[in-house]
Amino acid sequence: MAKLCPMASDSDTTETPEFPTGGNGGPPTSSPSVDGQTAAMASPAETPREPVARRHVIVIYQAGEGELSTIDYKLFQTVRDLLDGEVGDSPQRLTEIDVWLDSGGGKASAAYKIALLLRSRAAKLRVVIPDYAKSAATLLALAADEIYMGAAAELGPLDAQIGYEKAGMTISALDVARSLEDLAEKGISMALSGGAAVLETTQLSRAESLGTMVEFATRFMAPVMDKLDPTIIHWSTSLLNESAAYARRLLRMRQGGDSSMSERLQRLPEDLVGLYPSHGFVISRDEARELGLPVRDLEMYDYRGVMEDIFRSLDNDEVTQVRFVKLTTSR
Repeated sequence: MAKLCPMASDSDTTETPEFPTGGNGGPPTSSPSVDGQTAAMASPAETPREPVARRHVIVIYQAGEGELSTIDYKLFQTVRDLLDGEVGDSPQRLTEIDVWLDSGGGKASAAYKIALLLRSRAAKLRVVIPDYAKSAATLLALAADEIYMGAAAELGPLDAQIGYEKAGMTISALDVARSLEDLAEKGISMALSGGAAVLETTQLSRAESLGTMVEFATRFMAPVMDKLDPTIIHWSTSLLNESAAYARRLLRMRQGGDSSMSERLQRLPEDLVGLYPSHGFVISRDEARELGLPVRDLEMYDYRGVMEDIFRSLDNDEVTQVRFVKLTTSR
């Protein structure tokens, strides 16, 4: 049966043996002898054993809607309270935390605060992803020393969800930014390709042909551009930059500064924002490794069986749960 090792108590420390003393209470004036032979002095005290680190497991399973179903400040408060109750005043160097994570994301700022909280309490942090950890959940995973992912598990681009009241819907900041880029590219392409056609079929100069098509493209795209909300565009860009900045800080914290980060990791925050076409893009465990993340196969995780049993039950119930798990069953 596999159980987590408790921290060693004071009673586990080897006591210093007592030696004979001289008449004044000091060290002996001569070595004790047995049958005329000098007895060997007692061996020095053994070095006290280092207490064993305790390993704690917290489940963050987010399903449906309602309280704690997304990464937000309420989740941060919940995790903080759980850590206070479970970990208490245990020294950071003697604490390891595993986070079993299944989440569609949420607020980057909340994910960043949870990551800081976990790192402040644990010398080693593992994040285990059996299915998916998207957007802000991907950001949270960047703080881990080890990331375990299932064969079909996924991370995702760093994104933000924006409540768009005018349309009565939630939209992706990444999708807004991509839409603007697509419109700009289409306008430029239309002007260039159309200008070449005008040049071939008219007596206009190259500059006049290009100017004509730029004016046409501008008028053609105007109705679409008028529907774009400048506030939403600015908000989307700001939130994406915020996510990249948080990612950069978490990677620096885990690696111990820029000097310890590979060139690939230094590019990672911008890649997670700009390299992928949509919010829902799947970043597999193989691709995550190529990005420079410390990803391991879930099959290597020592408590895989327990974790899969719990998540199978949660998948069936589809109920959000945030709690610590006592590991008392076989691995």
